[in-house]
Amino acid sequence: MRTPSLREVQSAFWRSITGTRVDRGLLGLVEPSATLDPAARVGVYAEAHLWRLREVLAEDFPRLAAILGPERFTELVRDYLAQHPSTHPSVRHLGRDLARHLACERDLPPYLADLARLEWARTEVFDAPNSDVLTVGDVRAIPPADWPGLRFAPIPALVVLRTAWPVHQLWGEADASRLSPSPTVIRIWRDPTDAVFHAGIDAAVAPALERLLEGEPFAAVCAALAHHAPLEAARQATELLARCLEDGVIARVIST
Repeated sequence: MRTPSLREVQSAFWRSITGTRVDRGLLGLVEPSATLDPAARVGVYAEAHLWRLREVLAEDFPRLAAILGPERFTELVRDYLAQHPSTHPSVRHLGRDLARHLACERDLPPYLADLARLEWARTEVFDAPNSDVLTVGDVRAIPPADWPGLRFAPIPALVVLRTAWPVHQLWGEADASRLSPSPTVIRIWRDPTDAVFHAGIDAAVAPALERLLEGEPFAAVCAALAHHAPLEAARQATELLARCLEDGVIARVIST
């Protein structure tokens, strides 16, 4: 019988710890111990691999793990890894498909997919590049005549998420069973101290915020509030910009 190469042994071992059963070719290469047969010995590594990845996902999705509880979360992880095995050298990317996976899980509460999207956005925001931050003092120096054409660039560490459920409410001691579906816009950002925050956005203001963050002229931001009188629209747009500056989510002026 041909002796398998190291690469072949490594591939068989990888298939065994990430699949649903031990590779038969590997069983012939593993010696039994005093208490375990070859399949059980490989199974020790398979369980260790599963629990390490479960730990990673629990760190990235803490609210999801808390709401499901230990047993149901472990079941979810097993199902998820069976369909989305770890393929990247870094486990940082392990949870990127979890929200899509949850959207197809009909036996779990439907809001969990949106919750996973929010928690993954928080991870993405935490890892986003640093950037300069525009201050209120910088804005005050801009001549009034330039304001209609003023455009702003957001920091990289910012995500605006649209969800079918107000899952930003599921923090602290919030009761998930009382959550009701409602189209929601959530802003997720990292401040200059590297703390990550998220907050729901008033639906009436969300279009103006999206225009602001997409770099549209400030006049277009005000136009998104056209259901108000012109002066009120300008006031609300200015308050929106002030809030963004206070939170540190505007990087710079990109043009006037």
